[in-house]
Amino acid sequence: MPAAVIFLLIAACGDATQTPPPPSPTPSVVVRSSTPALIVTPTLDTQSTPTPLPTRHPDTVPWVEERVDAVVALYQPTKAGEALLRSLDLRQMEGDPGFFGSYGFNEWAGVGEASPIGVMHELGHSYWGGFPVEGRPDLSWDIPADGGLSTAMQSYHQDILTFMAQPPDQFELLRQRLRNLPDISSENTEPVLHNLEADMAYNTAGSLNLVPPILRKYWISFLPAGRFDDWYGAAGWFQSLSPDEVSTAGKWLGFEHLDLRQYPSLDPATPPDEMILTARTVLATEEKERLRDLAYGFDLLIGDPQKEENFEFWRRYLRDKVTLYRDHPDYLAALSISRAGQLASALKFLAAEATGSPAQQAQHLAGQLVNEPFLVNFLPAVDNDVLVELFSSGAALPEGKTLQATASFVERLKIFGAKVDSVLHTGRTDPSKGAAELEAFIAETGFDQKDDLRLFFDLFRDRNRTVAKNVTLALSDETVGGLMAPVPFQLRTYLEPSELLPKLGITSASTNTKALRVGIAVLIEEPSGNYQVDEPFLEALYQVMAERTEGDALETARLILDTPFPLEGMILAQPEAAATIFSGDIEMALFLATNSDSLVAPPWRIIYRLIKADPSLAAEVLAEFHRRGESSLVAESLAYLAYDKDRQGLSPQLPVSLEQDGRFLSALLTVEGAPWLEARLGESVELFQTRVMNGEVSHDFLERYRETLEFAAAFLSGGDTRTVLTGVIRRAFGLS
Repeated sequence: MPAAVIFLLIAACGDATQTPPPPSPTPSVVVRSSTPALIVTPTLDTQSTPTPLPTRHPDTVPWVEERVDAVVALYQPTKAGEALLRSLDLRQMEGDPGFFGSYGFNEWAGVGEASPIGVMHELGHSYWGGFPVEGRPDLSWDIPADGGLSTAMQSYHQDILTFMAQPPDQFELLRQRLRNLPDISSENTEPVLHNLEADMAYNTAGSLNLVPPILRKYWISFLPAGRFDDWYGAAGWFQSLSPDEVSTAGKWLGFEHLDLRQYPSLDPATPPDEMILTARTVLATEEKERLRDLAYGFDLLIGDPQKEENFEFWRRYLRDKVTLYRDHPDYLAALSISRAGQLASALKFLAAEATGSPAQQAQHLAGQLVNEPFLVNFLPAVDNDVLVELFSSGAALPEGKTLQATASFVERLKIFGAKVDSVLHTGRTDPSKGAAELEAFIAETGFDQKDDLRLFFDLFRDRNRTVAKNVTLALSDETVGGLMAPVPFQLRTYLEPSELLPKLGITSASTNTKALRVGIAVLIEEPSGNYQVDEPFLEALYQVMAERTEGDALETARLILDTPFPLEGMILAQPEAAATIFSGDIEMALFLATNSDSLVAPPWRIIYRLIKADPSLAAEVLAEFHRRGESSLVAESLAYLAYDKDRQGLSPQLPVSLEQDGRFLSALLTVEGAPWLEARLGESVELFQTRVMNGEVSHDFLERYRETLEFAAAFLSGGDTRTVLTGVIRRAFGLS
């Protein structure tokens, strides 16, 4: 496989290394002699014809066999899909628990732990090439000579982007989950493409019914219809779970990433009763295997400190083992492995409920380290406030070899623990002096040292949140702006929106538009990694822009155009201000819509949101687009209403209004006339008839579309207008 493709697959998989390990000196790679052959899968019309299944990989070791058994039990692929998984060259990366990477279908994939989500993710990357694309014999998985993407993968990527731009329908929960991925845009589509390349089984619980219609041709041979009929039933089932069941589901399903705040009470689906019970059994086996692998592979992890250690991974890794010990306290003690007893004792200490102040906990830990030096290996699993107390107390740490990651962690703590205490001591009485000391430390460290800065600011916050906040507020605006790249999450947890935005130059009174543009760009382009953490800061940004609109709507519109501004969010949060911006100048209104990010909010989505804010204005903008030859944009925009009736019935909290839809259609009818509206609706219907026939949207799309328009018309108060509009709708759909 070409190097460029290898890099794409590996670099995107979290903590996986970016280059393949050499085959001979690396004990974690099992060298295999063959790769699976391409399989021909039956079409929908010929599935009764027997088809040869993929051949089981001849060199699969028992550990790998068990991991595949687990994902098969959890995600329940088709018989052909299971055979494909067992044919792939999957390897255990002993001594490298952070390695999760794939080199594609014709090469190999490696996983460092018995983690079902990670294992399925890498098998998902290796999947591409196993089955032909249903109904598209013109597409091939062969990599071209120039090392680019295969024609089939190019098609899949384009279909993903098309799906993202489609009207809100039964799959809107999945779209919104993808829109909430950090830092996505039309210029950075990789997070969305990567997710749907590798995580479809995880996203959908292995249910083809939850795969968008336009993407099903790529998955129909691998996924069965599944245990859920639709997304809203699946989400309702997830909402109905007990806390313990939610915890279980989160270990193998992606439903925890769905934003269900606007869907408070969905009707739950009723998947098989044994689904959670089966998952618990499988997950318990995998969890015990992770403890077993730690015991068997512990000595492979010992080494000297490394500057490039990923502290966040190792903290998660070691804390995971503490959690696993709590869940399976007797497992390690039953193993006949030399390290098992030491590990069990250390994990038992850490798993015990913490009591006392951080200083008291640190004192207790220091005493235990004297009696049990092996415990030093697990220091990264200890809470930050306790660690700072431990290191500031001058407690002597055991000598000797430890986990390489722990050695690196301790080395940093010796530096950062003292610096945290020093800055806090200075800043407690004089925040400005504490800020000066902190700025000197940042300058010495460098903004590019993200891991070091993140560790420092985590320790800083957890040691004394109040003083840390006061010192951070006293930092120069320039320093805070520079910190947005390495520590965006930490800054948003230190500071309130009303504190952070002015530090970035974002205020309603600012006359420095250049600084304002830079500040907006930094706020948008350096997200925290959690959309719910970002939301209050975006809401504050929208408020600032609304206030600026009162003074100069055109200048505010230019600011939006000159920055990666989330226009859809502004319309939803500040509808009156957004309408003012759009109504000020028709040229600017058209430019704002067409320059919205095509991945997150294409022009027709902007029109759709504008309908709720000001239906008459939305009608004016849409009519102007048609006058300028944008007939496709008009057809797409009208179709965005298709599922409004169904969606409003699901939850009154959604930003959907059939009354506003009716006013929008009435405005088009009044301004442009019945023949014009009938023609435009007819073009939209024709466009989506083709898409229904091609399997790009749900088979009921046109029925839902017509029902929504007729219900919207029924909300109009004027009887004559309602009658005329209903006739226009029915004729456009070929009913009269």
